Amino acid sequence: MINHIFIPEVDFSTLRLLPEHREWITEWLREVEKDIENGVVSSALCLNGLMAEILLYGRGQTNWQEILNKYLLDSNGGPLTYSEEYGKKLYRFSQWKQTPVHAVHAHWWIEKFYGTKDEKLSTYSDLIKGFVQPNGWIYNPKVSPTGIRTRMKSELMMSLAMGLEILDSLDSLSEQKHVFEAVLSSAPMSGYLSAEYFRLRSLQILNRIGLAPSCLSEVFEPCKAGEGYCDFSVDSKVDDYMGTQKRTSRDKAVHSAISSLHAQHVSRFCGEYIQISVGLRLKNFGRYLFTNPFDIPAFKMRDIDIPFGTELSPLEIMGASYITSIGK
Repeated sequence: MINHIFIPEVDFSTLRLLPEHREWITEWLREVEKDIENGVVSSALCLNGLMAEILLYGRGQTNWQEILNKYLLDSNGGPLTYSEEYGKKLYRFSQWKQTPVHAVHAHWWIEKFYGTKDEKLSTYSDLIKGFVQPNGWIYNPKVSPTGIRTRMKSELMMSLAMGLEILDSLDSLSEQKHVFEAVLSSAPMSGYLSAEYFRLRSLQILNRIGLAPSCLSEVFEPCKAGEGYCDFSVDSKVDDYMGTQKRTSRDKAVHSAISSLHAQHVSRFCGEYIQISVGLRLKNFGRYLFTNPFDIPAFKMRDIDIPFGTELSPLEIMGASYITSIGK
């Protein structure tokens, strides 16, 4: 089984894409070739590219390891998120040379897929150990000095889950396991499907699922959007920094394949009624996507247009194809 923590349930080695989705991913890979030639690459692009090739061809056809080593390592050999050429395309963002947890995880996942030995993989584990904060969260403070209160809840939980997955793969969890358990059990409900999904994944890695919030079932109803689920309730979203809805009032909720899969995973730790309700909604969403395969629009934040890149992402496409199999 070949899977990734970001997109639950999906086995990239067996997933059958809808014909429309297969055509889209094939074309996306062709476009990526141009970016690679120009050195405009990111760790996420490499990860998505490898996943896409596994889906289309059953293996990686591009040498993604070579691309990582050529464009996405710093002067000390540490993993980077963006290449220099990619960084130049980021609007007013000069701090492109950075190593957040998700970049470490992408490098680790790709290396692991290619069978890299644990001796080298341990460098990623060592990096993660260095990112563990005294309060138990895992993040690189050099990327952003933002305080815990105003950090995005989903990002915090995702970074923690990704960090724990790397540590667990190399049997490096035991030293600080109690610290991770404490921060997960004390963090209040976030209202974000992704945050609660990644909390559960962390607790599964720690084998302490009993520490999950007792009110998990409350996250589903506010996150219903379109035919499936959105990551959060736009109506109740408050800007953490401003403390008001002023900067969020024009955000628009849209259904997301990935958020819907997060909902499915979270529902499995709730009562039977929630499991059936979420399951039926995903079946209906799957039937809808079968006839509307590209109705998975990107989330629009305050009507800001994306200056470059694509509004659809390969992961959303993959998640949508998987959901159509649920609807059959």
